Amino acid sequence: MSYLSIKEYATKNKISIFNVMKMVKSQELKTITKLVDGKEVVYIEEIQPHNQALSTTKETTSNNTQSLQDEIKYLKEEVKKLRTELNRLKVTVFKMAKEDAKVLKI
Repeated sequence: MSYLSIKEYATKNKISIFNVMKMVKSQELKTITKLVDGKEVVYIEEIQPHNQALSTTKETTSNNTQSLQDEIKYLKEEVKKLRTELNRLKVTVFKMAKEDAKVLKI
């Protein structure tokens, strides 16, 4: 376990020092108080992730990747169907326009 000062914790987590102080006072963060040069300084305990958490993250990422690949495949099939339908409709409209042109010429 490592300990960070309030300022270091704020910069690392990209939050204001004021918000870190509020979190310390409300005991949302685990802290330790040490004497440094006759002054009490508050340090925040930084929790290191376990290897197990990292492996589950990798598994979730691979599952997400697989589901995304399946979704992409499905969407490609749908686009193919829509293009076929669009071409069929274009031919139908073209034929109707041709017939209308014949009717107008008479």
